[in-house]
Amino acid sequence: MEITRIRSGHGDPAAIEALMPELLGFDAVINRASGLGEDFDPNPEDLRHSLTSTSRYRTHLTWLGRIDGVIVAKGVGELRLSSNTDTAQVWCAVHPDHRRRGLGAALLTVMEDELRAEGRSALSSYCDIPESVRTADLRGAHLAAETGTGALPVSVPEVSFLSSRGYGFAQIERCSVAPTAVAAGLDLGADADDYVIETWRGPVPEQRLEHIALLKGRMSTDTPGAEKFGGEESWDGERVRALDAEKKVRGEEMATALALLDGEPAGFTQIGHSADRPTVGWQGGTLVRREHRGHNLGARLKIANHRSLDEHTAVERVYTWNAVENSWMLAINDRAGFATWAWVGMWTKNLR
Repeated sequence: MEITRIRSGHGDPAAIEALMPELLGFDAVINRASGLGEDFDPNPEDLRHSLTSTSRYRTHLTWLGRIDGVIVAKGVGELRLSSNTDTAQVWCAVHPDHRRRGLGAALLTVMEDELRAEGRSALSSYCDIPESVRTADLRGAHLAAETGTGALPVSVPEVSFLSSRGYGFAQIERCSVAPTAVAAGLDLGADADDYVIETWRGPVPEQRLEHIALLKGRMSTDTPGAEKFGGEESWDGERVRALDAEKKVRGEEMATALALLDGEPAGFTQIGHSADRPTVGWQGGTLVRREHRGHNLGARLKIANHRSLDEHTAVERVYTWNAVENSWMLAINDRAGFATWAWVGMWTKNLR
């Protein structure tokens, strides 16, 4: 297998564009084989962006494995550039017709060696397991997450592969989906406090840039298991604006709900959607600052954002991800009509 690498923003634009149909086809095959469903099929603008764009804050690497000129394996790496510069998130896959031949192991070895040479020693990865796959082997051997909550069947190829390559099973997340209108229609009763919730769609308003920056920074420290996946992220208004610009290029619009108390940020939630798949929403970050918890803000924020989507967009369903130890948020999602769609194993490996 011949392996080549593309660093985002450094390839020949014409060559990248010529490569797009083959990569989209490969990614679609991988997704359909996973059983996650057509909502998870590759988005052309996301793929193009990962190959052609970079910023001060992060970049992407793509490895392609070919046999007789045909792509049979693919790996990707996301590298942070402004903080946690010793980390990388990696993922790789092999075409179903070429599995069980050692190609995935060969590709991942190359990826790790090249990342180590660039000073990236703290790696994270993930695997998506549909609910139907997990429940099909309830009596078989399971591997427990290091958090002590949740487990995945060791018979699942992705689980056995990452485990055999020295990755530790750090955490499990539940991926759930719900009709937008269900959460939008919830009524939590009258609010007996002074919190104010604002909603908007599109870029963050100028007067809220630093508020969102503070909350995004807290996402790297205040969410369950955050310490396993890197240190505190540095955010400011300029970085928030850069992220907005990146999303615009990718054709993605964010719906945001922000909770304020006396003008100070207490929590937020965001959902992304795009013209490529207008009926599908993807939950972004949700955070209530520790000092503001206990006021039902998580539920209030999510309901407000779903109402905004229901009233102003074509989004019909939203997918969300939550650590299984985050029982309070899972309870909110259950109440809002979210049903389990898949399980996501979160993995870590130290290359030192």
